[in-house]
Amino acid sequence: MTKKPLIYIFGHKNPDTDSICSAIAYAELKKIQGHNAKPIRLGKINRETQFVLDYFGIPAPDYLPTVRTQISDLDIDHVDYLQPQLSLKTAWERIKESDIKMAPVVDREDRMVGLVTLSDITTRFMDILSNTGALKITPLKNILNTLEANLLAGSEEQFKPSGKAIIAAMTPDGMAPFVEKDDIVLTGNRKDSQLKSIAEGANCIIVTCNGRVDEDVIQAAEANNCVMIRTWHDTYTAALLLNQSIPVEYVMTKENFAYFHINDYIDEIQEEMLQSRHRAYPVLDNSNRIKGFITRYHLIARNDKRVILVDHNEASQSIDGLEQAQILEIIDHHRIGGLVTGSPIYFKNEAVGSTATIVAGLFLDMKKDLAPDIAGILCAAIISDTMYFKSPTSTGKDEYMAARMAGIAQLDLDVFSKKMLESSSAIINMSPEEILNYDFKEFFINRHKVGIGQITATETKGLGSIKESLIDYLKETLENKEYHVLMMLISDPTKGGSDVLFVEREKGTVNKAFSTSATDNSMFLEGVVSRKKQIIPYLSRAM
Repeated sequence: MTKKPLIYIFGHKNPDTDSICSAIAYAELKKIQGHNAKPIRLGKINRETQFVLDYFGIPAPDYLPTVRTQISDLDIDHVDYLQPQLSLKTAWERIKESDIKMAPVVDREDRMVGLVTLSDITTRFMDILSNTGALKITPLKNILNTLEANLLAGSEEQFKPSGKAIIAAMTPDGMAPFVEKDDIVLTGNRKDSQLKSIAEGANCIIVTCNGRVDEDVIQAAEANNCVMIRTWHDTYTAALLLNQSIPVEYVMTKENFAYFHINDYIDEIQEEMLQSRHRAYPVLDNSNRIKGFITRYHLIARNDKRVILVDHNEASQSIDGLEQAQILEIIDHHRIGGLVTGSPIYFKNEAVGSTATIVAGLFLDMKKDLAPDIAGILCAAIISDTMYFKSPTSTGKDEYMAARMAGIAQLDLDVFSKKMLESSSAIINMSPEEILNYDFKEFFINRHKVGIGQITATETKGLGSIKESLIDYLKETLENKEYHVLMMLISDPTKGGSDVLFVEREKGTVNKAFSTSATDNSMFLEGVVSRKKQIIPYLSRAM
């Protein structure tokens, strides 16, 4: 059965409670529908979100920095592994059947120790004179298997040849100048040649053509620690096959062969692949175990990661490498930000206060039961994104869905919302970086980059003591990341508005946008708690 492709579901960078919880819940819905879905996060979990996940006993999604296509996303070629002592004949037969005409050589733990190609084998076979050293390390079992021979005398331990092999084509009297101690000698059924070979100190005698071997010859071989085997092949064929019994480790490339790792990115390796003459490249995991081979074909027939976006629809707010991924769906409640897809997709966009409201509605529309913990995190996300229905983005549908989810999760909305909103209120103990990135989003207005961070805090009395350091951090970030306007909203539902800290590249932009006269990079905007409806529209008109 073919495994279903993995679908990554995620919210925006610097994720808030709605982004994380909607991704988790929508992944559950896709699983119920039979998909292989996984929620991920694009940044650190903030305090409020961690409170929600801990409250309902749900683990935080794994962090994924990019969806750039990796070798692990491809359907790479898988070939048989070869052991170092495997014969060239067997290696040839296995490699010949593969499409890439090469094979990895691995140790007992499947770690790659070499690479062998058909060209390596043919080169070694043609270079017969250099095979002396190879035969010296060739296991006896390789010779028995390759020559389809039977062992008549001796053992694997006694097989210690010099590496030189000769054919006893001459009479016994003429053998002495050619046969030396520990040689391999190929003979026919001539008893006198067999005995002469033993007498001259041959380490191994190969009797060809299924030749007759008398018992006294076998006894002589055993007495002189001479290995004797018999094959049905003729002498010429046996001599050829003898060279094919050489172990593959003798011909494999052991160093400086090109390879890639399973997690390498395609856009980083394709230039090397396109410019080289290699037919294929081995792919290793982090333990140097072979995973398969990649060829140029795989660059064409690549399988990009499949993704679903929730709570955002702009590339600037999304994951690195999104342009390489296949976007399947978008579930969002923000303005449409110009994201381009390669084909038609399912795009669910509603003017509600929270993406969780949309996800909850999809569960109900599809008549799918919600587990109490999933209903709980959806309820929490709605409360968070609507500031318990005080945000101008909040709608009647948000309140209805929150109540439905609270019923399933058996929550008291008032009690739970107070606990949750208080979980993120202690900004005095947070660094400027944590406050800005608590829920941070980037926007592009008239080709200018704007960054707006927001945090909900029901206790802002300590803001004055950290205000200067916050503004200094904003100034530093504005320069380092080339923002045109950078703002930080510290929204307090109990005060009915937001303290706004800001820095700008073009002086007067923010005052013009909100008809204010702030001189110390800060102001309080009464009733303003929504970036989407109360900040971005005014900045757009001013810029």
